[in-house]
Amino acid sequence: MKNESAEFLMAKYDYVIFDFDGTVVDTGEGILKSLQYSFKEMGREVPDLNDLKKFIGPPIYYSYTTFYGVSEDEVGDYIKKYRERYKVKGIYECALYDGMVELLDELKKNGIKIGIASSKPLHLIYSVADYLKITDKFDAIVGVKIDDSNHSSKTQLILDAMEEMGATDKSKVLMVGDRLFDLDGAAGAGVDSCGAIWGYGNKEEFIEHNATYIVYKTAEILDLALNNAE
Repeated sequence: MKNESAEFLMAKYDYVIFDFDGTVVDTGEGILKSLQYSFKEMGREVPDLNDLKKFIGPPIYYSYTTFYGVSEDEVGDYIKKYRERYKVKGIYECALYDGMVELLDELKKNGIKIGIASSKPLHLIYSVADYLKITDKFDAIVGVKIDDSNHSSKTQLILDAMEEMGATDKSKVLMVGDRLFDLDGAAGAGVDSCGAIWGYGNKEEFIEHNATYIVYKTAEILDLALNNAE
């Protein structure tokens, strides 16, 4: 579905960049349970799983300090506790979204380069991708290189992915994500954006942040890339 407020562009995309958590892979269970563990270990009241969903999308540092008022002095300890569980158990509590493997294969088959631009630490992206056997499907994988980085720019991550894939014509690049941070990052990078409704965002959020497109099924992304969308 095209965002009602956006002009429909008829160009074919040669590069499709994906967010990771909530877009390619549903990593929610492992992330949310590991967040609960961190609050418990730090002696705080444990938030409800649904309330913690706001963590998925922005950098983890931002989420702790902004959504739960964790102080600058303590946030590093929270993140360490989170990783304590996530790297052992949470990392495997995940699943690919329906149709994602088929989408990636079809994009590749049609000569479209695909990448990841995520605020997740790079080594964790690789760990999950390796576990799900999808690592070799991507031409570029970009994430946060330092675990506790607190100023990870989504725009810069997208630009880095574009550079790795050799994308110089911004009109040929599509960024796909499930949260406002992905859409804003795409705008900052000067590329079109696509809000994936199956993740942790919603239609209202996508419209408010000027998504070029809104899709409900993975196959719709292939139609956009191949210029088959109505």
